[in-house]
Amino acid sequence: MNDERFRPAQQEPEETPQSPPDRGEVRPESFWHLVAQASTLGWNLMVPIVGGVLLGRYLDDTLGKEFTWTLSLLFMGVAVAFNNLYAMYIEQTDAKSVRERIKKRQRGENNLDESEQKGSKK
Repeated sequence: MNDERFRPAQQEPEETPQSPPDRGEVRPESFWHLVAQASTLGWNLMVPIVGGVLLGRYLDDTLGKEFTWTLSLLFMGVAVAFNNLYAMYIEQTDAKSVRERIKKRQRGENNLDESEQKGSKK
């Protein structure tokens, strides 16, 4: 039996704007991908801040305070928003290499400390 006749012919992928050829080039991000990133950024920043203000206002009205809870939860919302922003930054960048370098540096210092301690015990 001839195996070649049962094998499907390999076809070259057709070049279209949606699927450009892979030539080692970095493909620019699409418009909709950038819109999705911007909306995610907006939600991650605004929801904690606005949610904190609304919840604080409700608690102030319920408990008979002037603006204690509103300000407290506003500042907490801002802190959570910046934490979300930092987490997105770490996710989008190559921060793993920075963390690895810090760990290597700390391990190197720990190894030096251990060798100095062994030397001083003698």
